Amino acid sequence: MFNDDTESNVSWIGFSDLFFHLFIFFFIAFIVVKISATESVINNNLYTAQLEQEYNQEIAYLNSQIKILEAKLASCIEKTAICEFSTQEMSDDKTELQLQVKILETKLKSCKLDLQECQISLNAYEEDNKKLKYKLKNYKNLVKYEGFGPDTSKVEMSKDELFKQIASNYNFIATDSEHCIPILQDDSICVEDTTLQEQKISFGSSVLFTSGKAKLKVRGRDILTTVGNVIKTKLPAIQEIQIQGHADITAPKQYDIDSQQSQEYNLKIASERALEVFLFLKEQLEINPAKILMSATSFGSYKPVSRTAEDNYTWERIRLENDDKDKKQLNRRIEIVLTYRR
Repeated sequence: MFNDDTESNVSWIGFSDLFFHLFIFFFIAFIVVKISATESVINNNLYTAQLEQEYNQEIAYLNSQIKILEAKLASCIEKTAICEFSTQEMSDDKTELQLQVKILETKLKSCKLDLQECQISLNAYEEDNKKLKYKLKNYKNLVKYEGFGPDTSKVEMSKDELFKQIASNYNFIATDSEHCIPILQDDSICVEDTTLQEQKISFGSSVLFTSGKAKLKVRGRDILTTVGNVIKTKLPAIQEIQIQGHADITAPKQYDIDSQQSQEYNLKIASERALEVFLFLKEQLEINPAKILMSATSFGSYKPVSRTAEDNYTWERIRLENDDKDKKQLNRRIEIVLTYRR
């Protein structure tokens, strides 16, 4: 009886130990699993945090790139607008230039037509001039050979002799077609018949005077002495001597070419030069104005060499007659106009 109880207690203790060990085993297993799960969660959280950080960095980088691209896009849009505006302006300018070209082409055609008309008028004028010269020649022949009209044969002879005498002093062979005697490299003395009764002796700009001066230079005095002595030999045939001073439109720098001061300056210097020649003929060559009517006058810049009494002139045309160096040189002159007795 005792042995059965003892065996029964032993069996129960063995079962209790087994149960206890199993409980410990499962508890430990549970703890291990729990710890593993906790570590996994922690690792997952850390990984998730790392991923979130990397994601945020990527988002920040992409946002910065988007801003850069937006700025570039805005700049591109602005440049495109400027380009379109410039293109429109260029198109407008092109249209304007094309219009101006058409206008200029029209003006050019009109100018060509005017030039053709002018050339026709000039040809007609030259033809009329030839006819007038022919009539004048016939008139002179009638006077000379048939006795019609006033007798100008003595006047013609005096004119011809005066020109030949002046020319001989400078070893120049006088001809009917050439009336200018070379004196200096760029200047000459020209003797020309202006009317049946008048003869003009024209001195180039640098023959008698230095540029801008009104005092006869030494060579100018010598030339004027030579010509004056020839005139003296013809005084019995001469009725009047008129000394004319002429200038171009050039003036000192302080005056505008179109100003009244400029025109007065040229009128004055031409007057002073004419008076200088007058006094030289009177005092040095003893040509007496009380006996032979002699005067000095100034035309300033108002009578270019190409101007005639019939021309309708304006200041604009006078400027046109002084638009280059050669024309100005021709306009700067002293003229001695001789009126012969009939």
